[in-house]
Amino acid sequence: MTTEATLEKPDTGEQADAAEWSDTRLVPEGVRMPSGYSINHGGVWVEKQISKDVFVDVRISWAPLVVHCVYVDPIGDQAVELAWVDGSRVVTRTVPRSVVRRGRILVATLGDAGLPVIESDAKLTERYLAAFESLNRSKIPRVHLARQLGWQKDGSFVTAQDCPHRVEVKYDEQKPALAAHQPAGTFEGWQAAIKGMEAYPAAQMALYACLAAPLLELVGVNSFTVDISGRSTRGKTTAAAGGMSVWADPSEKADGMYSWRTTMLAAEKRLNLVNGLPVVFDETKLVRDPEMVHALLYSIPKNHGQARGGGWPSGLPWRTVMVSTGEQSVLTFTTDQGAGARVLTVKEAPFGTGGAESAAAAIEVRDGCAENFGTAGPRFIEALSEAIAGPGKRALVARHKALTEAHRYDSDMSARRAPLVACLALAAELASEWGIVPFAAPQMDVWRRLFAVSDQTDNRGEMALDVVREYVASNRRALWAPGTENEQPFSGWIGRDLLVDEEPTIGLLPERLKETLKRAGYELESVIPSWRESGLLVESPSYRPAYLLGRKLNGSKVRMYVFHPTVFATTEEDGE
Repeated sequence: MTTEATLEKPDTGEQADAAEWSDTRLVPEGVRMPSGYSINHGGVWVEKQISKDVFVDVRISWAPLVVHCVYVDPIGDQAVELAWVDGSRVVTRTVPRSVVRRGRILVATLGDAGLPVIESDAKLTERYLAAFESLNRSKIPRVHLARQLGWQKDGSFVTAQDCPHRVEVKYDEQKPALAAHQPAGTFEGWQAAIKGMEAYPAAQMALYACLAAPLLELVGVNSFTVDISGRSTRGKTTAAAGGMSVWADPSEKADGMYSWRTTMLAAEKRLNLVNGLPVVFDETKLVRDPEMVHALLYSIPKNHGQARGGGWPSGLPWRTVMVSTGEQSVLTFTTDQGAGARVLTVKEAPFGTGGAESAAAAIEVRDGCAENFGTAGPRFIEALSEAIAGPGKRALVARHKALTEAHRYDSDMSARRAPLVACLALAAELASEWGIVPFAAPQMDVWRRLFAVSDQTDNRGEMALDVVREYVASNRRALWAPGTENEQPFSGWIGRDLLVDEEPTIGLLPERLKETLKRAGYELESVIPSWRESGLLVESPSYRPAYLLGRKLNGSKVRMYVFHPTVFATTEEDGE
């Protein structure tokens, strides 16, 4: 047998009657077999010496089997694509390199796919594949492998499998969502479907949120959430599906849309699939753990998941705009005011309240986008890539800064959200300018109407103060007052009545106040800055901290939070 023979029929033993090997579907020209191995249509063989002068060919594979391609991901980890013949067709499967190096694991992994190797030959196959790849290293293609959809380190953008790079996800749970990211129908059909949003700016916000995701890395904005909430049957899910149809199949038969019925780790894995694409979490009524929503809202802007030990997935990276839908706003699952700055909330009914006309528009969008999807995203990326070439990126960043200033509006919370609104506004401008969306971008008054009005959930300090008022009202007898002979309650005093500038008010003991707020889901330390900024706490420079004053309570001097008289003041109408 010739050393490093070409892929041809061996001329000895059981293989003598096999047809000459000429199948170039598996390997490029110039690929050779390592010394001692041969291949034909019957399989792969290795030469074994059974006595001093006797050699036989032992079958190690029952069909032609080769290393077809090597994929290298951004951090240098490799995956190997194997190819073999099954009847008249060529089968390819990609597995991690660690699997190829362990024959039994390889057989177990690819056995159901038809790998033509039995377990007893696993070790021989393992050695053959290593020798084959080593000899043909210069001939076997080495290709960039993506682990996420979206932006890659080489500046390319992956919108779907093999567009333009092969994607091998790290977790099996990500595969259905990856499969949903594919084109179907026509771009013209998608534009005709999305045209139904033209008269409904609130519905358009879901579309612009999904188009804004690729812009985040370019303009330096972290991931954030767009919350579309309100009464049922108002088209919230349809609007989100219309936005998601830019990139993926949004219909119920696919996994392009994600559900709020999930866990923290599963949610992180779904987010980890993308680096510049949106993720839709549908229907907040399915939430099983409110604490998970709270944690996720804070994790999303960090662009990575929680740190974990014990071999669990840790710090999973992403870059995304998360679109949430449901009757209940995601902000109702958290009591921290900081969460409000990370979420853009759309309270208007996406398709309005116009009865039959609104319903018809929603149905048009829903049905059209179920048949035409995944075609607009690649066009948007193509135009975006051209736009950021050379000095174009600086112009894009400058435009985002200008839009940020334009959308600061009047309140502090609006100012903090301005960069997020600017991302949506920039996406709207670009999509209209490049002919992606078949209608003009919303005017400034529309953006102001949707995002300038402060919601009650924006002011966590005031919400916590409502808890304090209720607590005081229901525990009046536990307030000590000077000059009275009230006996101390069994559970102890909660504070005392006071006068500030001759006006009656209340002072509360720190631990009792802290416990009360914690039961309602608030941290005292997190609302103190808001109370101080609004002048709700009486302060004195002679104390440290200035807002924790010393006052007498039943003969002892203690520190307490003293509220401004206006906090507990009641009008005549309230008194009634």
